[in-house]
Amino acid sequence: MPAPVGFYSAAFVCQAVPQIGCGCLAKPVLARLEDQPAIERAWLHRRGDVIAIEWRCELDVDMQVRLLHVAIGDGSDVASVPAAASFDLLTTFPDPQQWYRRETVDQLSEEEAHTIAARLVLRLSQQDVPLPDGAALQCDVACALRDVLIADENIPIESRLAHLLAAAREVLQQRLGSQAPAPWETVLTLATLLPADAAHPPEHGA
Repeated sequence: MPAPVGFYSAAFVCQAVPQIGCGCLAKPVLARLEDQPAIERAWLHRRGDVIAIEWRCELDVDMQVRLLHVAIGDGSDVASVPAAASFDLLTTFPDPQQWYRRETVDQLSEEEAHTIAARLVLRLSQQDVPLPDGAALQCDVACALRDVLIADENIPIESRLAHLLAAAREVLQQRLGSQAPAPWETVLTLATLLPADAAHPPEHGA
């Protein structure tokens, strides 16, 4: 008999790239979930708004949610997904292109890094910053951001954002020069890395 699988709402949407989940926040949570004796495996949906759990034993829904609160945090908003929505989720579960475990969730962080890098290069170009080789610059920035996002550091999101900004600045200094006044210096801010409609730095995901 297959192990029971449950789906639960969770707030791991990446606010820097809202189409996907935040890998750097979800990774330690997935690890903590799989450390629970009652849990066999845990996944994050690509969107970042649902966690799937394969249970080792039958538990009532209240107990399941309590165990998730232990791993995610007491202040987290976790709830069992309604039956109709669960049926829709089962149509893709556990497709590795839609569901990520702790061993594969870094793929979302890599996608996030490339998206932010492309956004940065586009905004530099829109501000008429000279870019001798925009494609190579974008690749270098993406690699630097990826290293920050997949680092196994349990740090506040504000600190991680600061690390992302510092990593991007270091690449721009190397590729475009650091002699003042460097045209890119006035363009590179935290807002440059985030979506245009992000009024404030994200609170839950980079």
